Amino acid sequence: VTAMANVSFDLQWKEAMVELLDQLELLDPTSNQSLSTTLLAQDNAEKFQHFATLYIRYLQIFRKLEESYDQMVHPQKRRDIKKALVSVIGRVLEV
Repeated sequence: VTAMANVSFDLQWKEAMVELLDQLELLDPTSNQSLSTTLLAQDNAEKFQHFATLYIRYLQIFRKLEESYDQMVHPQKRRDIKKALVSVIGRVLEV
């Protein structure tokens, strides 16, 4: 793996982590408006759309992390990426 490839996979990893943090901020349980009250006000089609969007976003994040993990040569970075991968997989299963 060339130096440029390392840089690109580092950037991809960072992008995925920023997207994950953004996603977690959207679903912050300490926010003023509770997710459960929002979902109660929605009909089934809106609920489906909400969860389908969440699922797709988490899969996109997962794919970026998976590719970064696969191409990363640094063992410490691989370990950190793997922790994020396991967390994202857990989140996908929750959705």
